[in-house]
Amino acid sequence: MTFKNRYTQILFILSINFTIMMAIRFSLLILYPDDFNDLSTVELIQSLFMGFRVDMITIFTFLSLIILMLTLPLKQTDSLSFRVWSGRLYTSIFALVALLSFSDVLYYDFIHRHISNELFLLANDTNIIIDMALHSYLFYTIGAILALIIYFYFMNKLFSATLANNKRTPLHWVGTFLIIVILFLGIRNSLAGKSFGMADAFAVNKVSSGNVAINGFFSIYRTAGSHKKHKKLMHTDEAIERSQQLLSTINAPFVNSNYPLLRAYHNRKKTNYNVVIVLLESWGAEHIDGFTHYPELNVTPFFKELSTKSLKFTNFYANGYRSIFGITSIYTGITLPLGTPYLGKGLELSKLSYLGQIAKQNGYSTLAMQGSNRRSYRVDAVSALAGFDNYYGAEDMPNVESVDEGRAPSTGTYDHNLFSFYHQKLNEMKEPFIGFAFTSTNHSDFHIPSKKFERYPHDLRNYNGALNAYIYVDNAIERFINGVKEEPWFDNTIFVFTSDHGSGDALNPIGRKLRGSDTKSLDSIEHFRIPLLIYAPKIFEPQTLTTLGSQADIMPTLIDILGFETPFTSMSNSLFDTTVKNRFVYFFAGNLIGYISDKGYIKYNFKDIVERKGSAQDVYNMKNNLFGVDSAESALLRQNRWAK
Repeated sequence: MTFKNRYTQILFILSINFTIMMAIRFSLLILYPDDFNDLSTVELIQSLFMGFRVDMITIFTFLSLIILMLTLPLKQTDSLSFRVWSGRLYTSIFALVALLSFSDVLYYDFIHRHISNELFLLANDTNIIIDMALHSYLFYTIGAILALIIYFYFMNKLFSATLANNKRTPLHWVGTFLIIVILFLGIRNSLAGKSFGMADAFAVNKVSSGNVAINGFFSIYRTAGSHKKHKKLMHTDEAIERSQQLLSTINAPFVNSNYPLLRAYHNRKKTNYNVVIVLLESWGAEHIDGFTHYPELNVTPFFKELSTKSLKFTNFYANGYRSIFGITSIYTGITLPLGTPYLGKGLELSKLSYLGQIAKQNGYSTLAMQGSNRRSYRVDAVSALAGFDNYYGAEDMPNVESVDEGRAPSTGTYDHNLFSFYHQKLNEMKEPFIGFAFTSTNHSDFHIPSKKFERYPHDLRNYNGALNAYIYVDNAIERFINGVKEEPWFDNTIFVFTSDHGSGDALNPIGRKLRGSDTKSLDSIEHFRIPLLIYAPKIFEPQTLTTLGSQADIMPTLIDILGFETPFTSMSNSLFDTTVKNRFVYFFAGNLIGYISDKGYIKYNFKDIVERKGSAQDVYNMKNNLFGVDSAESALLRQNRWAK
């Protein structure tokens, strides 16, 4: 193979790289067409062009030095060994860029946005990732390995090719200068004061436009150090004042000016009810019978029946998109501001109000567990921080589930094993107690213990597998409730069932076929909606409630119900407090933050509102409220003025 000169060689190689990156982008469009059908043809073309700019920034940022060295008109750079070894380094770096970008396309299926700094969270569950790579994603794993082998072989041929013209003249130094300018401008991709950022990748003010343009590697490295880059949206004093107005309630006045959001319920009657919290993995409302706005699939009949005997909250949302964020909100009443480390990675450096600690201060025994391995997301350490004295993981739970041959879970444990163990440990607790359990079976890969739960052709990762997992988990919940009903502590216990986050994809090809091909898509905010059941048949009369709420409301709600007068801080309110005038949900979604009110919702990418629902005045008010709660929470956490 022969090239005319060093410039034609590097241009040919770059054209291959850009083609690969654009092919990865088109695979995203092909695999998830419903996520981009709100883009017109012109908007799609604009977004694809923006994607080309993002790819240019990505490639030039990490490969510009090698590109420059390969085009320098020096004798040393003419050496074949220099060019081959430089080419191998170039190839290795780009292979990593492409591999992570394609992995992001697969990951997109779970949260319907690009991966960001939560990549570093996934390191806590490497066993799950390895299991998925060797089982449900084995086809992709093999394909990626073969593609990398072919790519390395072909690129080695290109970099070792003969250059027909190796002459060096003064004019070549002019070319070098032009290359430096091109690389510099390509990396910045902007002539304005600030270089191209994540928010600039939205060709139009739609989330789908940004998702088309951004590649996974760009998203990862641009958010890797985001804990240092929180963007202040409102002056702190104004933000605190606005947050106080939003949180204001007669029943829980603010109690300390040094900690401006610290509140306490007064004149509450202590009840000594037990509390049993169940956080269900990926239990998105759009899939759950009795909660979905689509035709029901009859996969969670017991949960639906249980909802008719409970306080059923149908307007309830997750505060984030990852399990650890849901746990953080329930344990602390906090929605993580962009750039703030999650609980277990630095958030705890600020003083926080912890559900378990407050319960202990009021004489409660505390218990926490999860169906994943004990150290997954470091929930063992997180639970200890939050005041839960007893903690257990999958390693501690005996297998009592009836399992078909070859069906042992490869990671974690089945939900019935968790619920059985939870039941046992609750029996051993001194009353009053508060327990927390986080399930795992409904997480991809969708391993289930028996074929008897396979109503649909089972697959470890597609929607059929998810539906079968819902069927199994629903059955496990039924066995748990039927078991604890026989316990003497049951009548004095409040059961709280909710989810860690939503789970989109209700209208993928399988889901659309099952529900009816003419089923219309809902607002994307639906992917954040999750169920909330408060089940206590001897304490509360069944009722369906449309009160707006989120995971962050659970802590103040329990403080209110249980009659605790302990001061607390949360960006939320009790769902039982009738004096609350401003119900809202503040959520975090990677590179977006959002706000939901009774008037609508907005999503904001720190440059523009990219999704909205509501009148112009309502959108304006929600934007200011969002800026206020985000800025106040971030500032008070940084200043360690969140809780006393």
